[in-house]
Amino acid sequence: MGIGLSHPVTSKVLYRKGSRSYRVGAAQMQGWRENMEDAHSFTFELPHHSNSAFFGVFDGHAGNKCSPFAAEHLPQYLDGVENWDDEDAVVRACLDCDDSFLSDSRFLGQEDGSTAVFTLITPTENNFEFKVRCGNIGDSRAVLGKLLPDNSYATVTLSHDHKPTDTKERDRIVAAGGMVQIGRVDGQLALSRAFGDRALKVPMTGDRTARKVCAVPDIIVETAKAGDFLFIACDGIYESDVFSRESVVEFIAAKLKQTDDLAVVCAHVLDACLTRGSKDNMTAAIIQFTDGTAYAQPSDEYVPGPYYANKDGKKFQEAYKADAEASGFTLEQALRLLATNALKKAEADAKAEESKPLIESATVDAAAANSNVISLPASPEVQPIEQKTIDAAPKGEDEKKDPMDTD
Repeated sequence: MGIGLSHPVTSKVLYRKGSRSYRVGAAQMQGWRENMEDAHSFTFELPHHSNSAFFGVFDGHAGNKCSPFAAEHLPQYLDGVENWDDEDAVVRACLDCDDSFLSDSRFLGQEDGSTAVFTLITPTENNFEFKVRCGNIGDSRAVLGKLLPDNSYATVTLSHDHKPTDTKERDRIVAAGGMVQIGRVDGQLALSRAFGDRALKVPMTGDRTARKVCAVPDIIVETAKAGDFLFIACDGIYESDVFSRESVVEFIAAKLKQTDDLAVVCAHVLDACLTRGSKDNMTAAIIQFTDGTAYAQPSDEYVPGPYYANKDGKKFQEAYKADAEASGFTLEQALRLLATNALKKAEADAKAEESKPLIESATVDAAAANSNVISLPASPEVQPIEQKTIDAAPKGEDEKKDPMDTD
């Protein structure tokens, strides 16, 4: 998946979800990629495990079909496992989900793939502790921020990346008739476990765990308490070491002192990653172990980013438009919302610093369409994110790396 945009699409979708046991905020951004290939899934009560929740992030590659398929179907397969302490049964559920994608007639001939990092969480009888089972397939990551007596957080690693250069992974790849070239499976894929990736799973017969690329999760079990937080994210958050596990926990902890809006904190993480050089799609989610019913919002929030109208930015403009439409906005509606948000920020800044003149708001009209960018200049690290939930107006009504990387 190459990098082909002249500017990053920095529009975001913010998600605010909750139940009596969990408070969840998430954000996603397309970034420099031509398409958004990430997906996520949050289920607070599984049908056959009504006291347990599923939270997962899926990082697609080579297309946008596999990640949403896994996000929809993996919770169902795992819900069919009677006892999650039976790790072999959990592994079989993941392999069955993978087989269902590979055998689906809609996807025959396509080479889409996806990582998965997921958690199955069950509270104890007194609800004071939570058993967190984390499964990982690929190089997305999960960390637990454990609250310490001094109100700082310890970082607990819940997943380990699956890279072709790891001895265990390389041995399996070679035994299956493959090779590791330039750190990639057969010189193609920079991770060694994933859903999909049909060409790297031939032959389809035989031991499903022994393929060059397999969908076998590693599972780590940890205990969480109220005050802790779980952070799950695609590898765009960690690409080129823009964040380590420890530094992202520290970053989140610092932001939580400024706001309790978890979706906004996730948006700040994405902005920081972009500023530090991440070139990938980005999805991040924070789960707190506390009552989130008052936090939950029925509608997700679309926050449009800067729009560049230069003549050489056609790919960017098409990607921006597609990203807006995915959230239910036409391009015109997205640009009007961008101008409205800019005006609100200008007014808020003027009130905060009454000694300074009011900043002129950005406007969207025929003249603006000929300018290079429609936005207010600002550093994403310090700018507040618009927090008001805005329902998408129906369309037509008047006015969520290395260039060679395939993961």
